Amino acid sequence: MSVITGLATVPSGSTVPVFTLTAGLCNFLVFQPSNPQSIYLGTSVNVSASSGMAVPTTPLTEETYVRGAGVTYYATTGNSTASSFCYLISTAN
Repeated sequence: MSVITGLATVPSGSTVPVFTLTAGLCNFLVFQPSNPQSIYLGTSVNVSASSGMAVPTTPLTEETYVRGAGVTYYATTGNSTASSFCYLISTAN
């Protein structure tokens, strides 16, 4: 089992890769600890407010099983304001 923690910074007006989940069973938790701005998270470089999951101020946990080589999550603010959020990933590998 491994645990990875981090702080992802999302620059204004851009979409950036924030973390990659490895193949197999894993959980991830995301939240904005302070000064929350709209951040949207998804598995496509085209993530947006309409297609992404909003990162909340209270921790949100997702459990998933990733097949193949893993999956990269991307984040965007969708506007001209930069922001950041915390993440914690727990894997069975």
